[in-house]
Amino acid sequence: MTTHGASGGKRGFTLVEMLISLAIVAILVTLGLPYMQDMVLNQQVKNAISDLQFSLLHARSEAIKRNANVSVIPTGGNWQNGWTVQFGATVLKTQDAYAKLTITGQAGSITYQRSGRLTATAADFKVHVNGNIRVAMRCLVIGANGTPHTQIDTDADPTNGCTL
Repeated sequence: MTTHGASGGKRGFTLVEMLISLAIVAILVTLGLPYMQDMVLNQQVKNAISDLQFSLLHARSEAIKRNANVSVIPTGGNWQNGWTVQFGATVLKTQDAYAKLTITGQAGSITYQRSGRLTATAADFKVHVNGNIRVAMRCLVIGANGTPHTQIDTDADPTNGCTL
């Protein structure tokens, strides 16, 4: 676009200047795209571990409130498929599966007693992206008192859990 200034000269971009600018933007976008994808995956891992922690806290709270056992049950027997919080046959909360994430945990369900403690021993979960060590794995550990705590893996090795 060319305009005439007060001095009578022409101002604006030439076609070559515009093409160079577009080439620079394209290069910057190409270089930044992998980091954006990792950022999105990292946020999904954070959301998944947060949702799992909330579900466990919700189940523990409901068990104390109802003075009865409340369970967190993996959908289809696999935490990867999501889970439900249940009081008997009544579903209190449902969590859908997370695409692209691997969620491993204790086999079977986790049941909170009316005291807020687990019916079994302590449990732990791992949430990570398969084959992507740039996105830190997160773990959730449920202590003997039933309270879940999250940890972040610091050595980028999903086989040994979350090392601190």
